[in-house]
Amino acid sequence: MRQFSFILMTSLGLVACLSSPTKQVSNSNQLVSTLEKVDLDQMPGFFESKKDQYKVSGFSLGSWVNQKPGQYFKLVKPQHENAAVLYLYRPDSHWNREEIIAPSFFLNGKKIPSLMSNHHYWLELAEGDYKLSISRPLAVMHFQKPIVAYFSVKAGQQYFVKYEEEKFRGEPNGNENLLKVGPLMQMPTKQALKEIGMTQLKSPGLNYVAEVLPDGRLKKSKEKIDSGKYRTSDDVRLAQPFKIYDPRTW
Repeated sequence: MRQFSFILMTSLGLVACLSSPTKQVSNSNQLVSTLEKVDLDQMPGFFESKKDQYKVSGFSLGSWVNQKPGQYFKLVKPQHENAAVLYLYRPDSHWNREEIIAPSFFLNGKKIPSLMSNHHYWLELAEGDYKLSISRPLAVMHFQKPIVAYFSVKAGQQYFVKYEEEKFRGEPNGNENLLKVGPLMQMPTKQALKEIGMTQLKSPGLNYVAEVLPDGRLKKSKEKIDSGKYRTSDDVRLAQPFKIYDPRTW
């Protein structure tokens, strides 16, 4: 079992982007983010940085304790056709399975599900700028310097970001100027689909998109996207179609 002191591991706060930074504004289809806005033109000040580092928040148990199963990966259709879909995933490994406390994830300051071993989920986002920060708490206390990634997403696009603490595997193929911040790395779609396909959906997808109505009001969709109750039988597949035996074939 991994030593509990691993929870206190140190990490660097770095900055990266998925695409060229842009101001967070409504797109042509009047979709906006329901999250707190992030301005990539203005770096966080001293007090804002300390607010990210020192806070009280909930924590999530790692795979050594939480072994909840889920449905295997499949591409999702966003509730808003011009929203971006960001898939977050963490492959299975012996190292990941022995984790007691999972790292905490925060998107624009809002806590989102932690990633356990063999786990994925998705975020539906409006075009714009975002900040993803990750830290390991001691119970409900956060006091280590977080890993921070700033990025932008485009309307109608899909992105795959992997959380990978084991550095010997899974680097992106080629040089495509993809996100790389500590254990966070954006993966090319073709390569990501080979890895994420073996992971399971252990937490609901999340929607952070609202539609601006003609009168200026915001129409918000349900935040948690229910994929239905998981049943083991859903993942059972026959290698070959079942056929009734025909005695005339003797």
